[in-house]
Amino acid sequence: MKNFANLMKKSPKAILIDQDLWITEAVSKELLSTKHVFCIWHITAKFSGWFTEILHSQYSNWCMDFYNLYKLNSCEEFEHQWSQVMAKYDMLTNKHVSGLYQIKHFWVPCYLCGYFFGGMTITRRSESIKAFIKWFVSSYINLMQFIEQVDLAIEDIEQTQSHDTMLEKYRGSSLRTLSPIEEQAHSVLTPYAFKNFQEEFGRATQYSVLQENGIEFVLQYYEEKTSQKHLVLWDGEMTSCSCKNFEFWGILCRHTLSVFIHKDCYQILSLYLPPRWCRETSLGGKELIVLSDENLVDNENMVDANANDAIDGDCFVRCPLLSNMKGHPK
Repeated sequence: MKNFANLMKKSPKAILIDQDLWITEAVSKELLSTKHVFCIWHITAKFSGWFTEILHSQYSNWCMDFYNLYKLNSCEEFEHQWSQVMAKYDMLTNKHVSGLYQIKHFWVPCYLCGYFFGGMTITRRSESIKAFIKWFVSSYINLMQFIEQVDLAIEDIEQTQSHDTMLEKYRGSSLRTLSPIEEQAHSVLTPYAFKNFQEEFGRATQYSVLQENGIEFVLQYYEEKTSQKHLVLWDGEMTSCSCKNFEFWGILCRHTLSVFIHKDCYQILSLYLPPRWCRETSLGGKELIVLSDENLVDNENMVDANANDAIDGDCFVRCPLLSNMKGHPK
């Protein structure tokens, strides 16, 4: 069985953007260790202009079938059903359809589930961050004002988190069961991550173990005997599932959690509670900053050796020198 801890540490970074040819070329040349993916929203936004005039009344049905293709978990199923769906609407020779198929490794989830994206398939999160920052900064402020406004933005986030924590304590525990696994996740994960974990854990009981052979477990949804089977590998410590939900989300899937329940496992290894989804931790009252999956360093001991050279005696941050802009002046 592979060492999944080392596998995750070596996994490439991911970048999620729209279909920009220049960025695509730059990423392929300069960011060799980065997995490049296209935002599905930017792709589907073009469908009305591409296919409305061709499909007419069948356009809505085609979009529904396309979405079902997009949700498939298996690459084999995608390859098999893609040609069937496109032949159904006589779209096999369409240039846009052919183009989408050629770049399938950039947008089809079943080809990307082995890479970590935090569950994101669209650029909505980065765009929401931009919208949040615009509440505090603009193009008319100087560097000193920018730093002050960033401090205000951080303070606003901290106040929101404190408010949410207070509400959680006032409303009582959000645990749905008395399982030690759920209690552990609740004490470690952030509210956002725990909500997603709780959804997976709640559905874990809906899967039955069909076969058990050593470290291999075959599971299937209890109601649909013809539904897709999932293979879970678990040796008592390391685990992996054929759905690749943990690799894509960073949150254990319902199939793996179902095996944990089946084998009376009551604790999750810290490996499967990634630092990016964990609450803020402290050591002796000192804040910890996560540098990587391997290192936690003390914030109070982090001092730049060249800090004294970069800061004036009065600790005043000066604006950079003005430079002449290219092009014709206004």
